[in-house]
Amino acid sequence: MDTHPATTDGEPESKTPLSTPVFLIILFCLTIFACQQPHSKKTTIPAIDTLLKNQQDTLRNAAVHKKKPAKKIYLTFDDGPNNGTMHVLQTIRKETMPVSFFIVGKHAFDSPKQTAVWNELLADTTIELCNHSYSHAHNRYSSFYEKPEQVVDDFKQSQQKLNFKNLVVRMPGRNAWRIDTIAVTDIRTSKAAIDAVQQAGFAVMGWDIEWSFDHKTFVPDQDTALLYKKIFNLLDAGTTRTPGHLVLLAHDQAFRDTANLPILHSFLKKLKQNDDYEFVLAGTYPGVKKK
Repeated sequence: MDTHPATTDGEPESKTPLSTPVFLIILFCLTIFACQQPHSKKTTIPAIDTLLKNQQDTLRNAAVHKKKPAKKIYLTFDDGPNNGTMHVLQTIRKETMPVSFFIVGKHAFDSPKQTAVWNELLADTTIELCNHSYSHAHNRYSSFYEKPEQVVDDFKQSQQKLNFKNLVVRMPGRNAWRIDTIAVTDIRTSKAAIDAVQQAGFAVMGWDIEWSFDHKTFVPDQDTALLYKKIFNLLDAGTTRTPGHLVLLAHDQAFRDTANLPILHSFLKKLKQNDDYEFVLAGTYPGVKKK
């Protein structure tokens, strides 16, 4: 008996590969699966790359927008103690700003009133007191600077009698500098005397800009908008003696009349409104050595 079913042509059926439709379906499924595997890997790697790139961009942007170092302003007032010194002191107390007073030694003993002002300055721990000579050259500058030893002795006398806590000095009637590598002499005939003061261990500080006043009426220059603009431009251009550091010279006696105090208040407030500015003491100027 024939156990194999007959085919239509009378031949027995043999074992053949899967039919074409089934094979194509399986092949299609395998192709889809194979395509999906590498695709998923490709999508994972760019995602990591994107994350890293975003992180790098964030750090880069943070570095770009990092706050720049503050531009430092040194507010200095010369020639006290005198009639305007207490007015300046009261004003800067209200504005809570650090200020350096350059003191003329003999002025601390010229009258009981001046001595009282000196004692008031000594008691204030928020300010700094610096040496502006003992005699202020008796306002006879040319003859004063002809004798270097006399100039040095004058500063030493003030240093000893008033016991300044730093070695910062300012030459009377001269915008001269001797700090670290800065060596500036405005009037050449004074050079030997100023050199001698430096050699005696003092740091000689001049100024970058002056708030001028009328020496007859003692009225300060009223155009503080121009003064502010000059300060801004000097710091912005980096053209001060030390870039990023500006020394402003003002004078106590310009504010002896209380009618001039509003302009001082207004100007200080204007400076404080600029977040780029930091107000510091003369003794912290770059290159100044500690006592």
